[in-house]
Amino acid sequence: MAVTDEAITKIKEMLISGQLKAGDRLPPENELSEQLGLSRSSLREAVKALELIRVLDVRRGDGTYVTSLEPGLLTETMGFMVEIHQESSAAELLEVRRILEPGAAAHAAGRIDTRSVAALRKCLESVPPEASAADLAAHDFTFHSLIARASGNPYLAGLLDSLTGSALRLRTWQRITEAGAEETVIGEHAAILEALTVGDAELARSLMTVHVSSAERWLRRPPADDLPRTVASPRTGSPPSPVTPDQHRAAVIPASAPKETPRRKTKDAARKEPETAPAPLPSTPPQVRTPAPQIARIAPDPAVYELFAMPSTPGQKAARKPRRPA
Repeated sequence: MAVTDEAITKIKEMLISGQLKAGDRLPPENELSEQLGLSRSSLREAVKALELIRVLDVRRGDGTYVTSLEPGLLTETMGFMVEIHQESSAAELLEVRRILEPGAAAHAAGRIDTRSVAALRKCLESVPPEASAADLAAHDFTFHSLIARASGNPYLAGLLDSLTGSALRLRTWQRITEAGAEETVIGEHAAILEALTVGDAELARSLMTVHVSSAERWLRRPPADDLPRTVASPRTGSPPSPVTPDQHRAAVIPASAPKETPRRKTKDAARKEPETAPAPLPSTPPQVRTPAPQIARIAPDPAVYELFAMPSTPGQKAARKPRRPA
């Protein structure tokens, strides 16, 4: 064990045994080094390391104190780790949230008080109509943090606060706003709040599971610039799937039924069967038919529709053929 690690271990033992408590001031450096049997340089390095993880608070000109040792304070170092690894571990971090946050919501449903409900409602109502992704990310952090604190478990609350870095949360909300789904996600927040208000733990657990899973889905969604671009349908306004020429012909021109072999007619049947007169030519051009919905999506122009919906019988072909001037 390195000398600095030994110094850290001995100070930790003093905290565990109760020799040092939250808010206590450490003895002067020379006294503490003699008490622990360490050099002053080793003790100084150990104090710096414990200051970084928020166990000790070095006040220049005043001395070194033990911090409050609250869970939220001690988990700040995990937040630092998350910020460093968020690009490579985004999916794993959301998986951890999907495991922990539904449990926190269920606990909060049974322990939440009117003050916490009011704070959540105020957080939800404070979102402006034209909020940016940064505003929505800040709202999202506050909303989830209030639920975690309402669970009554400060260790769980501190852990959840540190699991999602600010940059990762902002990137998730950028995906959501690019897709125009921010109202849907805010609606999920409202549903979770109502479940907490009525104290339904299982409903709060289920809604939170769906909500965090949705965030994971939006995070995995590619940026708007990488999505395939298609022309919107004039009828529905939604972008149709790209159609190949073969699919176009198959959708517009139905496959012909198999031809049946005609039966041979007897002489008596031929004499009794009256001859059908050819259809008279219409005096006015035929009306353009309204395209069927499945065809209108592909060929919204009536002229194009008529091109692909040409008549097949000889009488209809003659009716469609324009007459030449005499």
